[in-house]
Amino acid sequence: MKNKTFLIFASACLTAASCLSESEVPVAPEVPAGDDILMTKLTGNPSADHMKGNLLVFLDEETTQCIESEGIEKVASDLFSEVEAYDFRPALRSFPKNRELARELGLHRWFSVSFDEDIPTYTFAEAVARRPEVCALQFNSHPKLASDLKAVPFNVVPGLSSAAKGECIPFDDPYNSDQWNLLNTGDKSIAKTAREGADVGVKDAWALTSGTPDVVVAVCDAPVKYTHPDLADNMWVNEAEKNGAAGVDDDGNGYVDDIHGYNFYSDGPIKWDAEGESGHGTHVAGIIAAVNGNGIGVSSIAGGSGNGDGVRLMSCQLFEGYNAGADREMAEAFIYAADNGACIAQCSYGYPANIFSSDDQYTSTLPLEYSALRYFTDPENCNHPSIGSNLVIYAAGNEAASNSDYPGALPLCVSVTALGPDFLPAGYTNYGRGCNIAAPGGDFWIGEDVSGNHNRCMILSTSISEAVGDYAWMEGSSQACPHVSGVAALGISYAGKLGKKFTGDQFRDILLTSVNDINYLLTDGVKPYGEYTFGLRTYHNRMGTGAIDAWKLLMQIEGTPSVMVKAGQICSVDISEYFGESAKDLTYLDIDVSTEARKALGLASAPMIEGGVLKIYCTKSASAKITVSAIAGGSQLGGGDKTGGTEIKREISIVSRGVYSTNGGWL
Repeated sequence: MKNKTFLIFASACLTAASCLSESEVPVAPEVPAGDDILMTKLTGNPSADHMKGNLLVFLDEETTQCIESEGIEKVASDLFSEVEAYDFRPALRSFPKNRELARELGLHRWFSVSFDEDIPTYTFAEAVARRPEVCALQFNSHPKLASDLKAVPFNVVPGLSSAAKGECIPFDDPYNSDQWNLLNTGDKSIAKTAREGADVGVKDAWALTSGTPDVVVAVCDAPVKYTHPDLADNMWVNEAEKNGAAGVDDDGNGYVDDIHGYNFYSDGPIKWDAEGESGHGTHVAGIIAAVNGNGIGVSSIAGGSGNGDGVRLMSCQLFEGYNAGADREMAEAFIYAADNGACIAQCSYGYPANIFSSDDQYTSTLPLEYSALRYFTDPENCNHPSIGSNLVIYAAGNEAASNSDYPGALPLCVSVTALGPDFLPAGYTNYGRGCNIAAPGGDFWIGEDVSGNHNRCMILSTSISEAVGDYAWMEGSSQACPHVSGVAALGISYAGKLGKKFTGDQFRDILLTSVNDINYLLTDGVKPYGEYTFGLRTYHNRMGTGAIDAWKLLMQIEGTPSVMVKAGQICSVDISEYFGESAKDLTYLDIDVSTEARKALGLASAPMIEGGVLKIYCTKSASAKITVSAIAGGSQLGGGDKTGGTEIKREISIVSRGVYSTNGGWL
């Protein structure tokens, strides 16, 4: 048994404040009188995977203020008079910058106690629960990465078809020919069922923005290898620590040498050489912001144009090799990200779908992490002027369950389901309740490439050379999630460029409605998954609002209306939404289509308008803008010696996709 010694946290981290009512902080639900007192205070599941020899303790306000004014040792001696404890300290290693909000959320009242691992956690909790100053006890649970952690080393495969050579991606990164998730040409060497346009719609969006450095994405995951040649230039940098002394907390934020983020699991520098490291966090980071246009490796969604203009990646390491951080580390990561400038938290982990059955069950079971999520998303802590609050984006999970993993299922988060290159749900993805939006996650089982394996149906991204190589294939809702984070980062970058401002709810709304329909494919039929098949109808209306589309998000930010057309056929679009209910009676002057737009869309003929209906024939999956002009008032323009109407113009975004229903409102 270890000696009883109590560590005293610097008093500067905690300042006295007015009492906080119990109703303001989520704690364990009450149970009927007569039940054991422990059951009224215990949160979490003692039989689930949790940290042995550790508990989180939520104290009342009076006791917390006593600790703040008189020190921790006397309170600790009273609390643990019946059981041996060797470490008692505030749960958060550094108190949040927004002290007032942190206290409103009760973050100052959380403490961590460590004890001998041979003592059953339940036994220790039962002894502590008898103390009246203890309001709640939380088992320090371990979440899981939303991945099987199987990384397949990338090897260049010779003999790819011309359709797969990536000539349409406007960057010189040599491996982007294998990134169907960014540009899906329907190449059958990837999968026999590959569908043109089953990607994130980012190619044309790059002409408007490829990301800006003022957008910081916190990758809450396994480590991001910040020296990776395809990531280094897009890493977030804490300049005070970079230019300071080693082993010193130069910026005074409570974390030593946090130059590119922090390792919350082992309380130290980011580490990627632990036994069992798969490269998961580095893979996720590369999907968001591998450096575009640097002539090496892969392209990414928001990695810039090769001119130092990509979004920035902050590594909040929660997993180290085979080891996972627990709730306390998750909470710290959100607070650190909020306090150090991140406006998106990218989270490809969670608690399996069968653990929680409702939001209330999650918030009462894991109140510390939930309070930290609220801290990150509170408008007071917003870290970009174009959005009213920071975003938290989670993987939906890989148990093929009919609801999302938590915390992603919470309304304050975005939960992402996974699609394959066939634009259909991957067999592993969760779906249904709590799932918000879909994105490419890869699907190993649906096809073979020219070398006889299935790798190219997965997602190619950066990895760790010490583990599997600089580049690797992985699949999962873990990979789908960063596609939405990357598109959101593009959207925030573009809003900043245009000087647009949105509330947090407004931005979330346009993100979740910037989608392509997938339900038209989820009717009848089955899809293979290993030795099994699953019915597609099961997923109808259960994969979220649709598949994320970067171009549509940028158009919504602009305020430019978009119309969907099916590539490869003549489509008729009612434009009364853009020119009013009398659109059929207007006189139209011109449809201006730039050379670039004509080429991108592959227009087989010039668009025309008949009776208020735009007729257009696109042969390619692409996005571009056209300008339609008409006369408001009469059949001729006024001016000079004529009396007539005024010219009006509407810019319309044309979104041509190979993956689009032909009966979605078209005439």
